[in-house]
Amino acid sequence: MDESNATGCAEQAPFSELSAPAGGIAGAAPEWHRTLAPAEPMPDYLVRYYDWAYLWPISVWFFDHQPIINAILFGNYRAIMRETLRLLDAPRAGRTLQIAGVYGELTPKLAEHIDDLHMIDVAPVQLQAAQRKLAAIGKTARLARMNAEALRYPDARFDTTLMFLLLHEMPQAARQRSLREAIRVTRPGGKFVIAEYGEARKRHFFHRFAPMRWVLTWAEPFLGGFWSEDLNVVLQQCASDEGRTVRLDEHVDVFGGFYRVVRYTVV
Repeated sequence: MDESNATGCAEQAPFSELSAPAGGIAGAAPEWHRTLAPAEPMPDYLVRYYDWAYLWPISVWFFDHQPIINAILFGNYRAIMRETLRLLDAPRAGRTLQIAGVYGELTPKLAEHIDDLHMIDVAPVQLQAAQRKLAAIGKTARLARMNAEALRYPDARFDTTLMFLLLHEMPQAARQRSLREAIRVTRPGGKFVIAEYGEARKRHFFHRFAPMRWVLTWAEPFLGGFWSEDLNVVLQQCASDEGRTVRLDEHVDVFGGFYRVVRYTVV
């Protein structure tokens, strides 16, 4: 792997808080929102396994076309997005944090309904892509470069927190750190919405069809481990580590349970 691909994004102009569509720095960032140092490395798993999908500018351009990302999700992108927006109750979501950039229409759709939308990503190229999409529809959001495993927000900062198809792309330890951080920054009584693959309980044909399992776990090296976890149990443990609890409000299966969207109340 060419090391310039692993570090090139980190050497671009760093993000603090950005406002789209204006595209400039939206005032001095508070101390808890300062940027990552440009030389600070990307997460190892991101560079090792996903640079081709999330860090190469040509890949970002390619995958961020709605038909492409919809095809990758077997035609279910809008169904997952629709349930996500419903469970977020976007018009009443309040200060909302989207943890990690998302290909496709989700971020602009959120910005259409949420006045106080924040989004973080560790890769500047992903923040730039989000900024372009927001600018195209004349909407704004607060964009910041951060690692999901170590958010530089104070406790209980957000009314609503969202992870959209992120957890299955992380190794187990990184998943748990990111979940703890998401819970930490969600206020008591706030909502935590997760859109993800469903558990592999052999209910879906893709779970039972060995060639499909091989293709998916080859492309997504941490999906197999995520499939085998009980997300409710993991979340309860992560919440306990933060001195909090979570309560499952609603679980929606998409595509026969191959995907799911869930909403929790953080207490």
